[in-house]
Parts: sequence; C-alpha cells; structure tokens
Amino acid sequence: MKKYNRSISIIPAMAVVLIILGMFNSACKKNFTGEVQDTSVNRQFTPSGLSVSTVRDSAKFKWNAPLYALKGQTYTLDLSTDSLFAKVDYSVVVDTLKALFIDPQIKLNTPYFTRVKANAFNGRHASNYFYAPRSFRLVGQQYLKAVRDFEITGTTTLIHWSVNDQTAGLTTLVFTPATGTAVTTTLSAGDVTAGQKLVTGLTPGTKYTVQLLAGAKSKGIINITTAEAVTYTTTINAGGNLGAAITAAVDGDVIGVGPGTYSLTGIYQVLNKTITIRSTSNNPADTKLLLREIDLIGDGAGITLAGLDINGNYTGTTYNTTPIVLYGTAATTGAAANFANIKIDNCVMHDYTRCIIRGNYGTAANVQTIGAITINNSIFYNFDQTNVQGYYMFSLEKLQLKSLSVTKSTFYNVGDGMVNMGTALAAPANLAAAPVITFDYNTFNGFSGNTKYPFIDANANLITFNFNNSIVANTPISGSINTAAFRASNTQNALSFSNNNYFKFNVTPGGSIISLTGLLQNNNQKIDLGWTAATTNFLLVPTATNTAVFSASSNGGTVGDPRWAY
Repeated sequence: MKKYNRSISIIPAMAVVLIILGMFNSACKKNFTGEVQDTSVNRQFTPSGLSVSTVRDSAKFKWNAPLYALKGQTYTLDLSTDSLFAKVDYSVVVDTLKALFIDPQIKLNTPYFTRVKANAFNGRHASNYFYAPRSFRLVGQQYLKAVRDFEITGTTTLIHWSVNDQTAGLTTLVFTPATGTAVTTTLSAGDVTAGQKLVTGLTPGTKYTVQLLAGAKSKGIINITTAEAVTYTTTINAGGNLGAAITAAVDGDVIGVGPGTYSLTGIYQVLNKTITIRSTSNNPADTKLLLREIDLIGDGAGITLAGLDINGNYTGTTYNTTPIVLYGTAATTGAAANFANIKIDNCVMHDYTRCIIRGNYGTAANVQTIGAITINNSIFYNFDQTNVQGYYMFSLEKLQLKSLSVTKSTFYNVGDGMVNMGTALAAPANLAAAPVITFDYNTFNGFSGNTKYPFIDANANLITFNFNNSIVANTPISGSINTAAFRASNTQNALSFSNNNYFKFNVTPGGSIISLTGLLQNNNQKIDLGWTAATTNFLLVPTATNTAVFSASSNGGTVGDPRWAY
C-alpha cells in the first residue's frame, strides 16, 4: 500500500519540474517590445524601456537602468541597418542612461535598429540586450529650396537654398546618381551669399540625389531628374511653315521649333500618329504659336507639346474654343478609337473660349480610350472667362482613360470645373485598375462657375482622386458653383485632399464655403494670402501670418506651383 502511494506522489512532483522547465523555456524569448526575458538572475541586470526621439538631424536615445544597477555602470548602445544585428554599423559606450547621435555620425534617410546592454562590471557579466521595438531614420536639415522644372536641362540644374546663419558655412553640392560617379561642385563665398549655384556636367535623363553640405554636415537633400536628350526629326525656324511640318510628320517625329511666332490658323490633323512639337529653347517666352486647333484622330493618335506659348487668339481678333480635340475618324467624330497619350509640359496656354482638352465625342461610353494625359509645369489662363460654355477644362466624359496627372501648374481665370468624367463607364475589376486622377503642387485662383463641381464630376465611376500640396482660392469667377467640391459617389473610391491651402473657396463670390465632405483630409491650411480674383502674380512672400504655407507640403516644403515659391 505504501509503495502504491509513493508512486502517485512522484507524479505531481515531476509535473512541477516540467512546468518550471516550460516556464523557463518560454521566458527566454523576445516579447513584443524586443526585450529579452530571462527568469535567471541576469534579467535583473538588463536595461529596459529603450526609446528614440528624432529631430531632423539628431537622434536621442534613453533607457531605464537595470533593477540592480551598480554605481559606475556603463552601457553599450548599438545601431544596425539589420534587424537581426548580423552587423553593427555604429556603437557607443556611455556611463549614463542616454546617448545622442547627430548627422554626419550616421547616414541620413537610412532605417536603423537599436539595442542596449549593461556592460560587464565589477565581476558581473554583461547583461542581455534590450531591443527598441521599431526602427528610426534621420531626414536631416532642409535648407534646399524646391527645384523648378524650368531650371533643369539635360546637363545642368540651378540649385537654390535659404541664406541664413545655418547656411553660412556651405562648402559643396553633391549630385549622386543611382549608378555611376557623383558630381561634386565646390561653392565659393559668392555662391553661398547668393543662395544659388548652376551645376553643370550632368547626364541627361538621370535621377540624382542632391545633397547640400557644410563640410560633412548635411544642410539639405532633394531628388531631381535631368531632362532627356532630345533628337529633332525636323527643325522649323522663324518664317518656316510649322503647319506643313505637322501634316507631313510621321509617327514618333519630334518637331523642333526655333524662337519666333508661328501662325497656325487652320485646323491641323494628327492622324493615327503620335508627334512632339517642342521649342528648341524650351522657353515659352520666345516661342509662340497662334494656334487654332489640333485634332487627334484615330488609333494611336497622340501629342506632346513642350516649351511653347500657345495662344487661342489666333488672328488677333478671333478666339477658338479648344486647342486639343479627340475624334474617332475624320468622317465620324464619335467612332471607336484607342488614342495614345497627351502631354503638355512647360507651356503657357491661354485665350480659348471653351476648354483645354475635349474628349467627349464618343457615340457611346467606352468606345474611345486613351492612355495617360499628363500636364506638368504649365500655366493656363483665360479659358471660358464668361462661364457660359458649360465645358469642364478636361471634358472627358464617355472616354475610358487610365490616368490624368496635373502637376506643378497654375490655373487662373478659367471657367466651369476642372474634370468631367460623369458618364457611366465600364466598371474596372477593382480600384487598382480604375482611373487615377492626380492634382499635385498646383495653384488655382479665380476659377470655376456655371454651377459645376470645381474639382471633378466622376458620378458613380470608380476612381482614385488625389488633390494635394496645392493652393485654391477665389471661386467662382462669377455666378455660383456646386455646393460640393466634387461628385464621386462610388463607395469604393479612394479620395484625398491633403496638404493644401485654401481660402475664399466659396459657392458664390464672398458667399458660403464649399463642402469638402467625402474627401480624406489631412494637414490642410486656411491662410488668406491676400489674392483677389484678379490676381495674376502668385509669388509667395513670407509674412507673419503665412509662414505655414512654406512648410505645409507633404515633403515639408512650400505648397502650390513651385514657380511661385520664391
């Protein structure tokens, strides 16, 4: 009987041992904070609570002392770009519960992971590591100003920076490509004082990371892409027949236009081909087209206009309605067609009575399609100034498009609304396949009317719509606009309105503020910059009340068309 009882008493004793071993095994693991848990006495000597706070060019670390810390205890803080710390990039030993790393001690825009341990001391072994729960990175100081597209060529870029006490010791500009050799330019005392430097010797069509340095200290980082090298198929100079060159061009031709004024009073057809018309100077101020209309006709029809001043007052007294029109065929404007792309870059376009692009001639929705419509670094003014034509600036209803991108551009004194794609189109498979409409870093003043939606009418079509980093002011030109900024009722849409500044954005001049309900809004400002509907110079001059617009963009810079930033 006693033997039987002894056997039973062994079982709970063994269970206790197994439970203890299980607890020990499970405790020797990282928890969700990254701390190494250990039931051994070592845990009592491990620091905890490691955290980091960053301010552009510095990272401050702090942690809690171990439970049984000794006077004179030192700690090792490690930084690594590898979360497993296969390689330690930077390490420091301190005798306090904090440490500081400053650029250029560590690299900018690089994610780092962090851990800390108590070092061996007075016969006591080093502790386990405590790991910070997430990585950090430094963005660095930013005294570089936005680079404007018209300051970039294939081989040169004009760089600007703020002139103040923090930039007094500038020494170099470094342009680093993804592959190849960096271009380093030394700054003279005169350059530093002037706040700008023209950098030469760049490679066309190359993306560079640009860093402004004072010795080894970074004072700003931006990215730029140089212009592609251009090979002209045909070059027309002042007095030449540009209209004939457009008609004779074949698919892929690039027509170079020398400085001068060119009269294009006819309607020119771009039939089943894509062509480029580009000023050789890339300067709209010296290359002007008195253009009535260009019609893109049929499959593959597309156009790029670059570096041109395009005037709809093509005779001096006669104003045309629209500079770019899409037709299915010459005989049947609404016939099916798959157009190529449209690009307007570094142009000034003005004085038309209707709209910028008309692509709504399809006999039914979906019979006409287009790839990308891209507007960049351009100015548009005096379109439908009387607000009676009823056309949005981009009248694209019934047209299936992949994307419309409007960036770094200015619109003033333009009527009705911006985008119309209100006809029901074939539903895409999902949001990723839906049209993407983007407005980014633009300036709008004195626009919209005729009871239209100022931004977009997408009706129930599935879209992604992003309106960001822009300035919107003084609506409408006259009369009234819709009480809502947009119509896009599909519940699966992705709609954002962020990092903008808007003021006098009203339903009627001086009336109630327009509704932005339904847009995902973040970090928007409502700073009145003093513009009226008649303002045409939008240069931003710092005052005591408008400083936020100079840092409100998503990258911490100035909102609106960059040409007006300084």
